Amino acid sequence: MVIQNWSNDKKMRWIHRMLCYLNFAIIAFIAFMIDITTRRICDMQEARAFLSTLPTLPTKPELTVFVSVSAYVVLLCIMHYYHRIHLNKWQQTGCFLIEAGICVIIMKMLNFSTNSILLLVMADLLTYINTNRERILCLSVMIVLYLFANYDFLFGWIDMVSFDQYLACYHSMTQSMLITIHNMLTSMNIILFILYMVFLVQDKINESKEMMQMNQELQNLNDQLKDYAEMRERMGETRERNRLAREIHDTLGHTLTGLSVGLDACVLMSEMDPSATKKQLSLLADSARVGLKDVRRSVDKLRPDALEHFTLQEALDKMILDFRAVTDVDIHFVCHLPHLSFDKDVEEVIYRIIQEGMTNSVRHGQAHEIFISLAKEKDTLILIIEDDGIGCDSIHQGFGLHHMQERVALLQGNIRFYGSDGFIILAEIPIREGK
Repeated sequence: MVIQNWSNDKKMRWIHRMLCYLNFAIIAFIAFMIDITTRRICDMQEARAFLSTLPTLPTKPELTVFVSVSAYVVLLCIMHYYHRIHLNKWQQTGCFLIEAGICVIIMKMLNFSTNSILLLVMADLLTYINTNRERILCLSVMIVLYLFANYDFLFGWIDMVSFDQYLACYHSMTQSMLITIHNMLTSMNIILFILYMVFLVQDKINESKEMMQMNQELQNLNDQLKDYAEMRERMGETRERNRLAREIHDTLGHTLTGLSVGLDACVLMSEMDPSATKKQLSLLADSARVGLKDVRRSVDKLRPDALEHFTLQEALDKMILDFRAVTDVDIHFVCHLPHLSFDKDVEEVIYRIIQEGMTNSVRHGQAHEIFISLAKEKDTLILIIEDDGIGCDSIHQGFGLHHMQERVALLQGNIRFYGSDGFIILAEIPIREGK
């Protein structure tokens, strides 16, 4: 029940550890049996009878235990080494080829009585080599070794004594018991290897499912990002259209209102005072040229032309003077601030509100007198525009008033309109004084 609650990774580590222990038991069992049997034969003075049954003389059986166990410890150290550090594909391939060589040494010392250790190396190979080319190369080497590294195949090619021949000097019951132990250890090794492969395949399948799920999630996120980007683009286009609409409305509307009123005046004066009419027409022409330039600059996303060349104070004075000249409306501008110097976005909003306020007073209110005042209360600019026009009982926010609200809202400010007695615009704008 405990193992069932483990993850595949923990199960694989546990089986790998058991494979290491089991292979050590197999190697130690065979090596010690060869050494013990050799000593027993010598002690019982049965060497002549034993050697007479062998096809060849055994080669230094006294070194079997030391060399095979030492080589296996070196093999485990190499496995531990590349498990803990990051190696490139060629370093991994080199390590596995070294492991294969150590396996050959161990199997040679044990007279190729077992090839179980190759399964341990193959388990590591399939786990830690991820590139197909190197995996196929190493796996091919290990499979060839596993198929041909046994006594029955190599008999006649290499002089050696089999494990069964060493057991021949024991009684039949002892032989049967030792062969059973050897076969049980070998079978357990194969079973553990198969279990390891099952969990490894399951782990790879889970990784593949996770990768597919992650790819699907990434695809969904990518689709969402595309939708978001398209939405942002549409929002940007909408904001840009609104911005251009505000700019053109403020500039062109202001200019055309002045031209309309001025032309009406010229019609009335044309017969009574031709010279004054000519002078007025000249002023209207200049106003039209200024308005046209302002429209072009608005389309190019630039500030009003007046603010590009003059300070805010100078730009307001010039705009009021020009508007007064073409409309013949009395405009009173009172500034309660020692100087008008703010950030560019604040200056532009102030300029546009005053411009639109004067335009609306003449166009809709038919005003003859406009009062404009600027004051400061703490960090808030108070802008008031009022006129003596006809006003309105119910204020309908058209294009101009709506864009005034948008401009002020962008600066986190507030603007209110009153139409009961003339028309009043009251704007409160948080300000940051410019340099």
